[in-house]
Amino acid sequence: MSFDTRTKNKKQLERKHMPPLKKQNKIAVKDTRTADEIAIKSAMTSRYNILTPMYKAQNIRINDPLTAKDYLFDVKDSAFFEMFYELAQLGLKEKLFDELESFIANIDPDWQSVYADIVQYFEGMDTSPEIQDQES
Repeated sequence: MSFDTRTKNKKQLERKHMPPLKKQNKIAVKDTRTADEIAIKSAMTSRYNILTPMYKAQNIRINDPLTAKDYLFDVKDSAFFEMFYELAQLGLKEKLFDELESFIANIDPDWQSVYADIVQYFEGMDTSPEIQDQES
């Protein structure tokens, strides 16, 4: 017997002993999340930063994952704190604080004062009576 004949016979035997293929009914799974929920989840797991530090811890850029707009803020501006808090409430708090910590460790220690201001802002917002009334 030649090599080709043996392999041909072996293939024929395998075909005889294999069960028939069943058609699988694939059911499409519909994603019930909203576009905003998908954008937030994507931003959480993305390797790209939401925050971009600028010169000497004076300015910062925030890339809003919901609108895909890039905002430039002075770190002392109340709009910066409000946007940071808003994104944190959407589920990005851990990622945002991790990014600020990486600025302190890898870029410029001056970001420590911005970090402290953000923590103080969060503590004030968490103990604010207006917020507690809205949650009730």
